[in-house]
Amino acid sequence: MDKQLLDKSLENFFLNSNIEIDFGNFFIAILLSLILAYLVKLTYIKVGRALNDKDYFSDTFIPLAIITTLVITVIKFSLALSLGLVGALSIVRFRAAIKEPEELVYLFFIISIGLANGANQFLLSIIATIIILIFLYIRNIYKNKNSNSGNFISDSNILNVIILQNDKKNIDDIVNKLKPNFKYLKLKSANIEKTTSNYIFWYESNSENFEDLLKNISKLSDESVNISIYSKSGAFE
Repeated sequence: MDKQLLDKSLENFFLNSNIEIDFGNFFIAILLSLILAYLVKLTYIKVGRALNDKDYFSDTFIPLAIITTLVITVIKFSLALSLGLVGALSIVRFRAAIKEPEELVYLFFIISIGLANGANQFLLSIIATIIILIFLYIRNIYKNKNSNSGNFISDSNILNVIILQNDKKNIDDIVNKLKPNFKYLKLKSANIEKTTSNYIFWYESNSENFEDLLKNISKLSDESVNISIYSKSGAFE
């Protein structure tokens, strides 16, 4: 008798599809995810350091937060649905590469907001988001202050070197030729593919005249090497 009762309880636990959703809490969760994701989007555009199009990338924040909230709201009522979701996602393979670690951090930030709101942890979601956003703004102010005092290489000053793979030129040789034009030249990232190699550097120029720097950089560019330089005032090649 006990075994039959246990088997029936387990069957109801795994197969029961009658999900009773509190639509009041659901709409609050969706609205809160939308608001918090929008605040994160504004913060990312304002203080983010990624080189990619920040407006384009941050457009995914609000839909991602809402979708995560919806998924958690549904599966938290059923272990069967949660296991099914894990099985479904295990066969999905995403080929889009995240080249900026900062982008990954913001994506986890948005997903966490959706998770918290989907689990009806509204106060936790609000407090955690506010604390993280305040930290990001304080960090940005601190880095800008150090940059203005000359103690830090500005994130806005970027040098991009693209070399064709079939060319025999070595990045070390190019860097040695570039160094006389800069006070600092630090490698930020390297992306080596079949046809091209892409190197991104942070820099601080030792020339007061930016036009002179552009002339010196342009001498090193040819058909196999493309050097682009980015500063606070814009992009130049």
